[in-house]
Amino acid sequence: MPKTIDRTQPIRRFTKVVAAVDLPGVPEGTGGKVRVANGISWYRYWVSFDNGIDLGGIGHDQLAQRRDWPQFRIDRDEAALRSDLPDEDDEGVDEDADDAGAGNRFGVPEHLIERSRLARERLGA
Repeated sequence: MPKTIDRTQPIRRFTKVVAAVDLPGVPEGTGGKVRVANGISWYRYWVSFDNGIDLGGIGHDQLAQRRDWPQFRIDRDEAALRSDLPDEDDEGVDEDADDAGAGNRFGVPEHLIERSRLARERLGA
């Protein structure tokens, strides 16, 4: 499914934006205006928010353009739902079979756990 909002282009100065996440002193959904936009491969902004807070160094992924805000929330919610659903390839796969090779719930292989146990015994720890 193609994205409905192009998030690859930087936001220009004086563009009206919305905080896409909670920021220090600025709750999600608060409007503002970009005062400074800088960056080449990592875009960051100084924004004057409607609640009187001015913040700098705000990342590109923490803002949404005001005109895109309703669709941005819909896209974000759909992406969260898709990530919660199991993959089609995982159907019928026994989850215990994946853990059998892992050795424990942290995914550390059993041979490394045994190696650590033997080293502790050698050192008297």
